[in-house]
Amino acid sequence: MHAVWKGGSLRGLDALPVTVEVQMSRGLPGIGMVGLAGAATRESRDRVLGALRECGFSTPAGRVTVNLAPAEEPKEGAAFDLAIALGILEVSQQINVKRGRNWWVLGELALDGRLLPVRGALVLGRAARKAGAEGVLFPPGNAMELEQLDGIHKGVLPNLSRVIEWSEGKIQAGVPSQLKRRKSPARETPMMNAIEGQDRLRRALEIAAVGGHHLLLVGAPGGGKTHLARALREILPPLSAEEESEVLALRSLAGLPLRQDGLRPFRAPHHSLSVPGLLGTLGRGGRPGELALSHRGLLFLDEVPEFNRGVLESLRQPLEEGAYTLSRGAGRIRWPARFQLVAAMNPCPCGQLLRGREHCRCAPPQIRRYLGRLSGPVLDRIDMILEVPAWDGIQGETRPGSPVLERVSAAQQRLNREPPVLNSQLAAWLDGQLSGSGASYRLRAKVRALAASLAALEDRSELSRGQLLEALELALHFRKRFTSMSADRL
Repeated sequence: MHAVWKGGSLRGLDALPVTVEVQMSRGLPGIGMVGLAGAATRESRDRVLGALRECGFSTPAGRVTVNLAPAEEPKEGAAFDLAIALGILEVSQQINVKRGRNWWVLGELALDGRLLPVRGALVLGRAARKAGAEGVLFPPGNAMELEQLDGIHKGVLPNLSRVIEWSEGKIQAGVPSQLKRRKSPARETPMMNAIEGQDRLRRALEIAAVGGHHLLLVGAPGGGKTHLARALREILPPLSAEEESEVLALRSLAGLPLRQDGLRPFRAPHHSLSVPGLLGTLGRGGRPGELALSHRGLLFLDEVPEFNRGVLESLRQPLEEGAYTLSRGAGRIRWPARFQLVAAMNPCPCGQLLRGREHCRCAPPQIRRYLGRLSGPVLDRIDMILEVPAWDGIQGETRPGSPVLERVSAAQQRLNREPPVLNSQLAAWLDGQLSGSGASYRLRAKVRALAASLAALEDRSELSRGQLLEALELALHFRKRFTSMSADRL
């Protein structure tokens, strides 16, 4: 007797279609599994047998062989439990299957027969649709993810007994509505509203929000650097439908709760972050790291010099290309990583250097080593290096942040629709301004991009000299002080 069911194995943002073949023959009772099954998949033998007994079914009296095809591809995870259980029941003639052979049936079995959620249900569902499956069946814990899946039949059932009734055509399987729907793009901006004074920094945040520019905030401890980073997230335009679909797929793959509020991701890992934690892993079907999870959103690195050097250098390619390929002996996965970097740091180990040498207790070699933890290539990929002044004890003026949302959103739409033009005369003038500054070709392009964001904010179709001057100020003014490795010159 031979039974065939279908499922899938995660491969990053895609999944490999897997055929679960079950065969029973004469021999000592037991289950043998072939097809490069991982540890969690091999352990399904005990979970499946326990669930069958709890649901009132008998265990097979002969030798059962389970083949996961294609045999040369590794399979990971517990999502095959359900398909294996159905195959065993079919070959032992305990059920009469009338439905589900062209469905992907995925779910981990508890010992009492309950179906437990699997990671990456949204990714698996999309792969099933791409492979031409008739439908997908998942545990109730994946219902939120299935609501995002269109173009294929889908069902949710709580336990093995109900799945058997469904396969025999006795009941239907639907998807209960659980996901919170998208809220209005109009949002509150309490962090932006709470910024007192600091008109220069508020304007820099608006420019960064329009053009997706990377920021490095340098200032004394307690000066408000983290506050500014969170305020930037508040004024970013909401996710488009396509962007939200990408973000939801990554969160599904990471096993994180889904939300559909239009807010952009905000990731703020601790400085003990490892390189695999940043880039993700290939094992168990691939797990996204902090870079992929911040895709279409903000990655905030507080106390950035305290991060491991390898972690900081791993930012180079993703900052430039918006994606990266993770290659190991187990295979290759390409992760999206179009994020906006906001880094924050003190100017020296004690944090008081910008207030004057009389306030700083650090020796010049200490300062040089501390600042040297950020390499030149990483700094060159940052659009603006901004000084965050220490609080002087004077309460500044606060301004409502709500108009900023509309202004930034409109400017970003103008910038994407029709970027402002730079005429040849101003281009030559800008090159002259940069020629003696030591700026790289990459930094030249960043100055132009900053000026374009300024023009979009001001609803101008052409770049002006004033906008170029302001862009030069934002890109170079504090950068020159920062990159000086001499404490006396800083």
